[in-house]
Amino acid sequence: MNKETSRLKQGMIGLTAAALITTGVLGTGASSFAASNPFSDVAAGHWAEKHITKLALQGIVLGSNGKFRPSDKVTRQEAIIIALKFMGLADQVDDSGVLAFPSSLVIKDDYKKFLKAAFLNKLLIPEEEIALAESEKGKKWGYEPASREWLTRLLVRAIGKQEEAASNTGSTAFADDSSIDDALRGYVKVAVSEGLVSGMTATTFEPKTAVNRAMIARLFSLAEAKTKVAYSGQASGTIIDVSDTSITVLHDDGTINERVLTPDTVFYRFDSDKPITIADLKLFGKASLISDGDGAIGYVEQTDDTPQVKSYDGTLTLKNTTTGKLTLLIGEEYKPFTYDLLHPPVIKDFTGKTISAADLPVNVDVSVQVDTIRAEGKVLTVTVKQAVENKSGSGTVVAWDPAALSLEVKDAVSGVTEKLKVSTQATYVRGDVPVKADNLKVGDAISYDVKLGAVSSVQIAQAAVTSVTGKFVSLNKSEKIITYNDGKGLASKYVIDYPSVKIDGMTDATVEDLQKDDQVTLSLNDADKVTQIAVNDRSVIVTSATVAGYIADTRTLSLIDAAGKTRNLILPSNVRYDMNGTSLTEASALALVGVKGKKIVVAYSGENVVYVSIVAKYNGTVVENNTSSRTLKISLTGTTNQTVTVPYSYPAVEWFGTNAKTYADVKVGDVVSVLLNGNQDQASIIQMQKTVQLEIVSVDAINNKIRTKRADGVLDDWYIATSIGLQDESGNAASLGAFTAGAVANVTFVGNTPVKFKQVSVQYGTIKSVNTAASTVELTLPNGSTVTKSVGASPLITINGATSSTLSSVQANDRVEIRKDESERTVIQVVPALSKVVWTVELSTRTLNVKRANLTENYSFPVPAQAYIHQGATTLTLSDLKPDDTIKLYILRGVVVEVSK
Repeated sequence: MNKETSRLKQGMIGLTAAALITTGVLGTGASSFAASNPFSDVAAGHWAEKHITKLALQGIVLGSNGKFRPSDKVTRQEAIIIALKFMGLADQVDDSGVLAFPSSLVIKDDYKKFLKAAFLNKLLIPEEEIALAESEKGKKWGYEPASREWLTRLLVRAIGKQEEAASNTGSTAFADDSSIDDALRGYVKVAVSEGLVSGMTATTFEPKTAVNRAMIARLFSLAEAKTKVAYSGQASGTIIDVSDTSITVLHDDGTINERVLTPDTVFYRFDSDKPITIADLKLFGKASLISDGDGAIGYVEQTDDTPQVKSYDGTLTLKNTTTGKLTLLIGEEYKPFTYDLLHPPVIKDFTGKTISAADLPVNVDVSVQVDTIRAEGKVLTVTVKQAVENKSGSGTVVAWDPAALSLEVKDAVSGVTEKLKVSTQATYVRGDVPVKADNLKVGDAISYDVKLGAVSSVQIAQAAVTSVTGKFVSLNKSEKIITYNDGKGLASKYVIDYPSVKIDGMTDATVEDLQKDDQVTLSLNDADKVTQIAVNDRSVIVTSATVAGYIADTRTLSLIDAAGKTRNLILPSNVRYDMNGTSLTEASALALVGVKGKKIVVAYSGENVVYVSIVAKYNGTVVENNTSSRTLKISLTGTTNQTVTVPYSYPAVEWFGTNAKTYADVKVGDVVSVLLNGNQDQASIIQMQKTVQLEIVSVDAINNKIRTKRADGVLDDWYIATSIGLQDESGNAASLGAFTAGAVANVTFVGNTPVKFKQVSVQYGTIKSVNTAASTVELTLPNGSTVTKSVGASPLITINGATSSTLSSVQANDRVEIRKDESERTVIQVVPALSKVVWTVELSTRTLNVKRANLTENYSFPVPAQAYIHQGATTLTLSDLKPDDTIKLYILRGVVVEVSK
């Protein structure tokens, strides 16, 4: 159904199809029109444009084929229909009963029922019209143009002023008063005194002049102020809020409704025929709203400027968002106020930004407006009258004075240092652990929230790191104390449970690898405990080798390294031994290592061996895969330009996500783990290392499990062993609890085994602007804040399944999700809008049911609590969605992320 057809249906209840077709006043309704300019032949600024638009939306006057023909004359029979519709009587017209018409009252057959209704409702008197018809010999009464004086009588009777007209004798002030029919003069005088008609010139009325379609629209439009007819799709009330996209009205019965505005909506005032802008509407004044037939408002007329509110200024001392109560201190008196929980007040901060009742600060100066419509007036708006900053930020602590509660932070984005006041009630948290204010240190990376102009919470992202240096002496594991010589003598520090150890050339060094007199740097946390030990004067060389022999008495191991050079190395008592990462005792290891020809990986510093790994697998990057000779050459991880060539026959290939790969699919550049057979002479399994982006479905922190979903919908459950690395988006260690359902993670697999879960930062919002030159987008988040995201020179952009790397394909107002893929490339996924109409809302299950076009179309959508529901800039709840509301759904990975009303 197009727009005009919808309007016709709304405005023409009860009229027959014949009437719709046969009169120019009603038209065919075959073409749609916009509310701002209903008819193509009514130019913008036309003297009757306001009235034509208004009556067209009400269904009182309509055009034909998109044209109104404002200069065409109106016949008497057409005028009768307009008057009946104006009075709201059109739906009472029927064909029942018998009414005989004298032959002099010539009228179209399908118009006779309207004439009958006019006679029954005393709009016309039969004797008067019969006399008129008989005086016009040779003319067809109903087809003749309606004169100004005749239409004036019809109009006065339509507003119920016929008795005043009958008693209003005497002459008019018009120079052509004598030309006015004696029986009609009283009607002219009443119409003039009511402000409905005026002279054609400053001195003449011209009673016999025919009325055209523009004139009749204006006459009946002005007459609406004299009657109380309720037109379909029309409402009136007090304007309590207005934006570019909506207007909220408090009706006289105490109900509140928010209605949609469109770019086609027109705005007028009661005292002018010229259009106004939305900004000219007076808040808290009365207005009349007329629907455009599609649910939005097409016409708004300010009918009264008088504010229907009472204002109170004071200090907000108390608020209760559960009961909808506010208390103001006005002078020395505490005055309570209430507001409607279903329609909370419009609250604006000092900058004019709309905020929620939850974010309304207390102990600030405010102005509240309370309506005078309801018996117990309720708060309609709250305006904060003083600058109270509420914001969030992140950066590095430059200065911190806990006594003075003064904090200086260098902003992480702008680099500007800002001095902040800190609330005495501020909270401080590191990770998930609350800490005291003195735990905050200069150099700490923090995020913070500011409320009421003061920092209310501080999240310490990582503690500032300080360090000391010296020569390693000893480590007492049971007491967790490290002793070192700082050049002035012996000094000691406590050590955390599992400090990291860094030795150049070793990827998995532990405290067992420290040697006396190592020159070390000890990194300290804010509790002055050692978290990292870095060896500065010693490096470890890692090489693959073949055992040439072992002398037990001298603990000497003879090797032939990867370069073919013979080396004799000493095995100290603290050498670490393993096979495929599994620790071995010295006795069991020497029984294998001492075998000539055994392949091992050895790490040594100077002539001392640090660790020995009996080779059961090689980790590295494929340099060559010769499928003819069946050999795989790989560059070993953790070594410098060391390669090893491994023969294979028919090795199994583990490749996450598929079971169809063979050795022929292994390519140069692939990162692999090659498991050897028992004789160490062939590859038995080739495990491909692969990073895949997966959606987290659920997290079971008690049982150390994560359930993930692949892109094709396959679900997997993973046990998170201690060997699996959990990282935040920056690569720092993270806890299992930091991963949440609905989030995205980059999971690194070796074969089919996950070895690392890394969080992926995901941001959803609306594109505010795109800067293709700088490769950045400005994104408005659901909380109203704006961030600038650098997306790189060639981001991956997906729109309706198609991909692009052209940033210009992203447009302002697009809903997007921005994240990094498994290769750290920025992905911008444009989320299309799904236009729907609300059917029902199930609050208990948070399910939104919509009307559907066919039986196969999905109509039921679970709406998670974190989904952004709003109308314009106003945040809504699920309960604010009502049947027949027009909405747009934005769905990402099968989940509703936004509902726009």
